[in-house]
Amino acid sequence: RDVSDLAMRLHSTALLGGFDGVAAGPAGGAAASGPYVPARRVLLDAQQTQGLEILGTFARRNGQMQMDLSFGNKSGAAIGDFAIQFNKNTFGIMPSAPLGLGPVPPMSAVETSLPLAVGGPAMAMQPPTNVQIAVKSSAGIFYFQTQYSLHILFEESGGCDQGQFLRMWKALPDTSQNPHTIRGVRFASMDEMRDRLHMNNVFTVAQRSVAGATHFYTTSKLCDGTMLFSEIKVADNLQLAVVTTKSSNGPAVGLYQAAISDICTAA
Repeated sequence: RDVSDLAMRLHSTALLGGFDGVAAGPAGGAAASGPYVPARRVLLDAQQTQGLEILGTFARRNGQMQMDLSFGNKSGAAIGDFAIQFNKNTFGIMPSAPLGLGPVPPMSAVETSLPLAVGGPAMAMQPPTNVQIAVKSSAGIFYFQTQYSLHILFEESGGCDQGQFLRMWKALPDTSQNPHTIRGVRFASMDEMRDRLHMNNVFTVAQRSVAGATHFYTTSKLCDGTMLFSEIKVADNLQLAVVTTKSSNGPAVGLYQAAISDICTAA
């Protein structure tokens, strides 16, 4: 019940009116654990692919989008001649280099990171982060689809000054996306949270303490130039947070808030 009462108070706190006397966010933090990388998931099951198993996830490191892949061979013969192709997708994400994977011996696995870029053929997908992928190998051609976290599209140039934030917050209409409650925040301090957000290109414009909570005012920019402006209210005991976002790209708001939640709750 205490957590429910706390969530209600965070939802009801008035939104920002100005930044007088509010400290600006840092130029950068140094969280030791690195940027957020979701856990790998099974993309292709060996029982459906004559022994080829593929695990994968998406990441952004040092400004570079990547797909981390593990190719497992559970058959009795080597599997090679690999190639990969992305179908049209919402943001035109595509490989920026060949797969570069040699033969995988029987009963073993090989890991690789595939660099990605935007600028490929685009087509609206549902959800927007869905991507269809084909993998060619000596065992055959196999197809699968998966989703990536929107955070891999957050650019390093996504910050802005306090004046711009206030102007945009007031100019943008309230979206249909309700404030999103984040439970299980895994930070030991507000500084750690601010630094981890920064490491994932969620930039703190300002922060202040209000009614038993710390409010972060943040911005991010997607690869297509879309700006997202958020107020993240975090209970002083770090039990939970509430994020409210405005953007000219309404469909991106829910995906953005889900990515913020994942960053804040990752182990």
